[in-house]
Amino acid sequence: MDLQYLEFDCSEDTEGVVCWDALAQPAASHTAALLREVTQLLSWANRFSPQGAGPLDEGADWDFDLQIQLHPPRSPHSTPAQAHWHAAQQTLDIHPAPGPGDRVELSLSLSGTPAFAQALREHANVP
Repeated sequence: MDLQYLEFDCSEDTEGVVCWDALAQPAASHTAALLREVTQLLSWANRFSPQGAGPLDEGADWDFDLQIQLHPPRSPHSTPAQAHWHAAQQTLDIHPAPGPGDRVELSLSLSGTPAFAQALREHANVP
């Protein structure tokens, strides 16, 4: 997987849990591509561990936090959007959905076990 919009910073705790944090705010014309990239990444993670995302201290291999703000054109204000990952369908729903000219500000934190971290590094260009 070649990530074009998500550029991650990485940290690791003393128990080997790795956390990647990315912030993306591309031009409105790239919103669909950014959301496809997030969907592809979460789909890969779900295939890695079919039990899905969840607290690592409760036995899950990976977890994530996704925050989205919508920036309408010519407006100084942003609107928070709710993102919901449907693991079974491997789809990402956003409410309200971005409008045609909305710029999306997306924050993604992805954490995983050492095995997940190694697999992700082999699959995508992450640190």
